[in-house]
Parts: sequence; C-alpha cells; structure tokens
Amino acid sequence: MHLVKRKNNNIFGLKMKRVILIFALLLFGVSGSIAQQEEKIIKGFSGGMMIHSGYQFGCDNPFGYDMRGATFGIGGVARLHLSDHFRTGFEGYVSTLGLREDIAKGSHNKIFWTGLLADWYWQRGAFYPYVGLTVGGGMETAYLMFEGSGSDWRPESKAVFKKEGFVAVDPFVGCDMALSDAVRVTLKMDWLLAMRKSGLNSPTGPRLYIGFIFAH
Repeated sequence: MHLVKRKNNNIFGLKMKRVILIFALLLFGVSGSIAQQEEKIIKGFSGGMMIHSGYQFGCDNPFGYDMRGATFGIGGVARLHLSDHFRTGFEGYVSTLGLREDIAKGSHNKIFWTGLLADWYWQRGAFYPYVGLTVGGGMETAYLMFEGSGSDWRPESKAVFKKEGFVAVDPFVGCDMALSDAVRVTLKMDWLLAMRKSGLNSPTGPRLYIGFIFAH
C-alpha cells in the first residue's frame, strides 16, 4: 500500500511540475506578446515645462474697456509618441495679463486652460518641427478696479469681478531642438480661441512659449 501511495504521489508531483511549467511558459509568452504590442503602439514619450509671453487685446465687457498688453504665464505638456510622426497627450497653462493703463493698479485678467492635444512632427537632424491642436476647457478670471489700489486692505467701491468658463480650441506650431538623446529645447507659438455661449472671448492674441522637454 505504501509503495502504491508513493507512486501516486510521484505521479501527482510530476503532473504538478508539468502544469507549473506550462503555466510559466504561457505567462512568459503572454507577457512577451503584450510587450511587443506596447512597443508597436507606443514609440516613446516626452514632456516638460514651458514659460510664455504674448500680446493680448480685445474688449467684450460692458464697460468698453480694451484689455490690452503683455501676458505672462507657465505650464506644461506630456505626450505619448504613437508613431514616428504622431503624438497625443495633454497640456495645461495659466496666463495673466496685468492691467495698469487707465484703471487702478491691481486689475488683471487671468486665463487657465487645459486639454487633450494631438500634433504631427518631423525630424530634420537635431530639429523636430511640429504642428498641432489642443481641445479642452478653461476659466477666465477678470478683476477690474477703476479706483483705489490693489496693494492695500481697503474696500473698493468701484471694482468688478467676473469668473466664467469656456471651451478651449488652441492651434499651435513649434519646433524642438535636441541637446541630447533625452533633453530638448522647445519653441512654440499658439493662439488660444476661448469660446463661450456669447461668442469668442476677449482679450485674445498670440503667445510664444519656450521650455525644456525630456524625451524617451
């Protein structure tokens, strides 16, 4: 009886080893297949931070005030490279236009927007020119103070505040310059179209971006 049991145990152990071996081979094969698929789908990724400046102009407020001047801001981008020429991802920025002409110091118009992007790029030696579009949403915050100062704690009787969301459509064009295999300097220009129910939001105008991009 003991000999039979030992034989059965050996057979059972051998079967278990075969099952484990087959399972390991299947798992290895599936993992390799997934890795190959990922390698085919995702060619690489890139992302980084950028600062920007631009000239904004236009009026859509009931006071007839033309918000005009230089805007400054910061933001970032992250992209997946799905082919040798196509990338997609997301980006987001905040841009502030300080208003100091004809109204009190402290007035400003601030815009935040973010969205999904898609761009098409080429390689010309160390340069990577690209053109693309970002679609998403944002928020405009406008504060106009017609008298007083924004540097004190006194209440201001002649000031207005408005905050409103919008749909963001942002075409852009730019170029990366490779400093190494992993680090690039990028230069980009865009023109944000902030659309609301009442129409195209103002102020609007071009922005120029510069920053560092890390690629893999």
